[in-house]
Amino acid sequence: MGRYNGRVNPPPTLTLEAAASPEANALLTTMLHALQGALRAAPSDAAALDVGLEQALAAYDRYLAHVVAAHPMACRPGCTACCHDNPRGVTGVELERLGRAVDALPDGAAIRARFSALAAVRAEPAAWRAQLHPCPLLDEGGRCRAYALRPLACRAFVAVTPAEWCSPTHPSYPERVNPHLDPPKIILQIFQALSARRGLSVATDLHTGMAAG
Repeated sequence: MGRYNGRVNPPPTLTLEAAASPEANALLTTMLHALQGALRAAPSDAAALDVGLEQALAAYDRYLAHVVAAHPMACRPGCTACCHDNPRGVTGVELERLGRAVDALPDGAAIRARFSALAAVRAEPAAWRAQLHPCPLLDEGGRCRAYALRPLACRAFVAVTPAEWCSPTHPSYPERVNPHLDPPKIILQIFQALSARRGLSVATDLHTGMAAG
């Protein structure tokens, strides 16, 4: 398996064997079953949806921890390069739960306004990353104020190469290696189905979704 060793250029492709291990598959299966339970609940049963999503995300976080334990990543609290992006493919149920948390914050309205301002000027992904707009949910220490409710697109992003390489201003940015530990397609489809059943946006980018409120 190719691994970055800190001394030579990282491999162009990286195989994360732990991501396909029996333990990983079991955790993703647990995630799938939790989401299927939420899908069987009545569309109006927000409590059942929240329970299913909490169980699913807990299993997903255990899956991520399993992979990271076998393949150490450079990610750490306070490194925020990935939080200067605009995650795409964020579903309505994720935005709904995240929005409730934002609206409960003392400055929730200001955070929503900042999301709206970013949504109004967003560009194509590469150009957007180069503009270095921080996510409105970052605090002064570079920590997410709604970390437990961050979307799958945020959770799945990791860095094998040094964290500072993730910044577009770093000279080694073109050589960075950022595996995306996305869950299986069927799980993403269930998130979209849950969103559609509740009359929510099926998939959008984070800034646009949070601006829409």
